[in-house]
Amino acid sequence: MRYASIDVPVTIANCRFDQPVQLDGATVRAMDFTGSQFPALEADGLRIDGDLTLHHVNTGLVSLFGANVAGNLWLTGAHIDGPLRGPQLTVKGGIYAKSMNARGRVNLWGARAFTLELDHASLASDDGLALRTTGIQLEQNLEGSHLSITDGGVDLFGAKIGGQLRFEHAALRNANGWAVHAPMLTVGGNIYGRGLTADGGIDLAGASIGASIELPAATLTGQHRQALSAPAIRIGGRMSLDDRSRIAGAVTLSRSEINGTLSFATVEFTEDSTVDLRHAVVGKLDMTALSPPPAVLDLRNAAVGTIDDDPTAWPTHIRFAMCTYQTLHPMLPATERLTWLQRTADPYHPQPYEELANHYRRIGHDDEARTTAVARHQRRRNGLPPIRRFWGYIEDATIGYGYRANRALGWLTALTAAVTVVFAANPPQPAQPSGPPFQPVVYALDLILPVLDLRQERAFVPVGATQWVAWASTLTGWLLATTAIAGLTRRLTRP
Repeated sequence: MRYASIDVPVTIANCRFDQPVQLDGATVRAMDFTGSQFPALEADGLRIDGDLTLHHVNTGLVSLFGANVAGNLWLTGAHIDGPLRGPQLTVKGGIYAKSMNARGRVNLWGARAFTLELDHASLASDDGLALRTTGIQLEQNLEGSHLSITDGGVDLFGAKIGGQLRFEHAALRNANGWAVHAPMLTVGGNIYGRGLTADGGIDLAGASIGASIELPAATLTGQHRQALSAPAIRIGGRMSLDDRSRIAGAVTLSRSEINGTLSFATVEFTEDSTVDLRHAVVGKLDMTALSPPPAVLDLRNAAVGTIDDDPTAWPTHIRFAMCTYQTLHPMLPATERLTWLQRTADPYHPQPYEELANHYRRIGHDDEARTTAVARHQRRRNGLPPIRRFWGYIEDATIGYGYRANRALGWLTALTAAVTVVFAANPPQPAQPSGPPFQPVVYALDLILPVLDLRQERAFVPVGATQWVAWASTLTGWLLATTAIAGLTRRLTRP
């Protein structure tokens, strides 16, 4: 029936053909081959005003290159022992292939349809991809719940799906590539993948998802160490890989934008897994109850609204340089959060300490902010030359790098007491015959405190070794007094 024009619907049900059925270039009202068997269906360029029905057919090759179906394409329960070729296929209605069994590549490159249903279908290909839907355009959903691909994977490069993409409880395997290869994918709604097994990993580089990606209880096994590669992905809602999902390999979300929560709660990572969030923008990052956590969490240059984590599930290495955040939960003392920062293997960088100190200031915990600021100087000190490092130890012990005003006041008190004892035992000589009586405590305060003039320092002159004591106490007093004044000023002028 090649190039035939048939004005009435044609039904050829439960028939057996020894030779291929040829419909290339034909124009038909409707075709129904339910239950029939034939070596091949060759229908390139076919035009059908209604439905093309291939329910439960048993065939080899099915070729629909450039065909146009005004109704629906029915492949429910079909057994295709060969490739299904449908590049540039146009179906006004839906392509319904529930429980289809195809032993060759299903090629729907550049096809157009209202929806594509592959629930409970079983696909495999010995020569690469099992399901090629590169550039496909669907007005509504791509349904693949319980889809089984024993070898070959799915290609959705540049596909546009107006509704939802469902791979719930699907088992997708590709021994030589990605289980799901979908760079530049566009989905208007959600991606649902509860219980998905992707042996070969998922590639969503540059994808745009209007709502959320839900992959709870999924198992992602990396292809070339990449379990999930989604750099520069844009997600309008949340992205969840929680509820005991198992991830073997790297998760790459660098330069991504996730408006909602990125949840890894209760995920089981393998010991060599990594999570890359460099330059990512994330509303909330949930890293709680990881068992075990990834080996590396890379947050360099990331901007996160809230980080929800758990000290018992911190990754071994966390890279923080230039990472910003608004809130940390739970609220932990600075000593614990400093342990968090110390999990980085990067060279010293002041920004992570400043960011943590700012966080404590925003929530009114100034003491924790000061502890963090002191820790920043201590961490920096470890990389200084010996002389500067020695001076850093002195600054730390005496004034806490300027953040411990109380410590400076304590040292001032101790210094005053020591100078008082020295000059009480070795009084200085009067500078003039008629002067005020010598007061050791007042003389010590006059030496040490630069802002005071109690007339004792001018009235008496130290002699012998006490001259060195006077000079040293004056210099030390200047340092300690100015530090104490600066610390008090910070406390009085804080927001």
